[in-house]
Amino acid sequence: MDHSSKVLEATAANLAHCAELLRGDEVVGMPTETVYGLAGNALNASSVRKIFAVKGRPLIDPLIVHFSDLDAAEVHIETNDSVRQLAAAFWPGPLTMVVPKQASIPDLVTAGLPSVAIRVPQHPVFRAVLKRLDFPLAAPSANPFGYVSPTRAGHVAHTLGSRIQAVLDGGPCDFGLESTIIDLRNPQVPVILRHGPVTAAQLNKILQVDVSSHNGVADDSTPQSAPGLLTKHYSPTARVTLLPHGETLTANAASESVIALVYNQKPIWHTDQANIFWLSETGELNEIAHNLFELIQRLDQQGFQQIYIEEATEAGLGQAINDRLRRAAAKLEAE
Repeated sequence: MDHSSKVLEATAANLAHCAELLRGDEVVGMPTETVYGLAGNALNASSVRKIFAVKGRPLIDPLIVHFSDLDAAEVHIETNDSVRQLAAAFWPGPLTMVVPKQASIPDLVTAGLPSVAIRVPQHPVFRAVLKRLDFPLAAPSANPFGYVSPTRAGHVAHTLGSRIQAVLDGGPCDFGLESTIIDLRNPQVPVILRHGPVTAAQLNKILQVDVSSHNGVADDSTPQSAPGLLTKHYSPTARVTLLPHGETLTANAASESVIALVYNQKPIWHTDQANIFWLSETGELNEIAHNLFELIQRLDQQGFQQIYIEEATEAGLGQAINDRLRRAAAKLEAE
């Protein structure tokens, strides 16, 4: 079967069809403003197991549960003032909060932990499906576990098309990086577990405290408090090597078909070498983030064996970009 045939335009009829699949405990590829998600009924253990099976995801890596709004989420969590403040500021949007859960959320979703990662997505297609359902959706990135996150419907069809019945096409994702995750299990000591589109400075401004970042070494054998924390993640088939921000590298012509060089912005010395790529004409961080996973997917499909990528500046959204790059490059140490 042509997997592209499973990519569905986001018409009313197709939204209704996908909602019916989800009611039947199937899983569906769906767009969010961050990356495409593999959605299933978060309150049904059979559906949740199917998400883990389709992705090949270890059960120690929990899922984010997506709600239509804060009111819908509060039925299933223990809330606090910090949750309400951040929800008012950033929801719908690319911020995930880790909070204590109620028993209605299956332990399978949360790696057996008494807390759950929750989010209210912004993408109109995802929200349109949620409106047709009476349950929230667990939706990790719609890709094989550990691989580069998908930012287009075609990416999902290419990697998971043989395992799922449908992918709703909502166009390219706005942000191109997964959501920021903040730990609010102790609201007095908020901690960023994963950097993303919502920056530390923005969180500090709302909470009126200095939000710290989780810098501990991951224990890849135990349940994780949130997704995206394992050492190796976001990795293409090609090997990834990082270049310090501002550093350049040249490759001889003989290696042009196997080695790709990726820079933040178009090099001023750019030639017509077919293996030189850039993420932004000007080096603007939002554009770098938006294009990062899409370019890595494309280079992987073109058959490059080695990808050298320049790190972003370590500020603002650059922290999220570099987090993804370092986890992609960690594949070298894991082998």
